[in-house]
Amino acid sequence: MHTILFTKKGVIWSIVIILILTILEFPAPIGFETRPQDNVSLWWLLLFVVILLTEIITLFTIYKKPSWGARFGIIAGVLNVAQVIADQMHLMQPELAPFGYRILENMVALFSIALIYFSWKILRTHI
Repeated sequence: MHTILFTKKGVIWSIVIILILTILEFPAPIGFETRPQDNVSLWWLLLFVVILLTEIITLFTIYKKPSWGARFGIIAGVLNVAQVIADQMHLMQPELAPFGYRILENMVALFSIALIYFSWKILRTHI
């Protein structure tokens, strides 16, 4: 029972940290993004909104419907990692991201992997 509670808290904390890091990735003056935003595709903005929605759905469902929350957590984690890889491959913007911004992105990827791990453990126990 304690491991289930621990993994649910792991999901919650992973998402909270990802959301904080995401805010830090916003353009100045909020965050550390220095690249111009006028050449970012609408598709990437849509992907950002989808990721944000799946993270919020995960937060609201992980305790009431753990299997659904875990599924959304896995989806959010995978989409986050895909977005980080896409940005580092210059698919989102042609300009190279500054070093500090890349560190933030890698931290998002790391916590997204943790989110996937905790969500997978919850999903395995609720199937």
